[in-house]
Amino acid sequence: MTAYIIFDRKQTTDAAELALYAPLVGATLEGRGATKLAGGKALVLEGEPSEAVVVLEFPSVEQAKAWYDSPLYQEATVHRLKGGNWRVMIVEGA
Repeated sequence: MTAYIIFDRKQTTDAAELALYAPLVGATLEGRGATKLAGGKALVLEGEPSEAVVVLEFPSVEQAKAWYDSPLYQEATVHRLKGGNWRVMIVEGA
């Protein structure tokens, strides 16, 4: 079943760290069957504000989690975590 990883950036704390993170992510997705479906500002209708949201589609929850847990992505994510406050989740497709 298709799965989506949603990255919700609540607040940037270090723009320089986010600038280091962004170019590293592409290489971590190669060969993973992932597609970037959305990325940018979000219009929040309810709840806390969000600076930006990214939605990645994967063939399955297992493949999404394997990518997230991969050593290559975990090396890159150090910069993401230093660069902002995030909420990240995997959602099963309908």
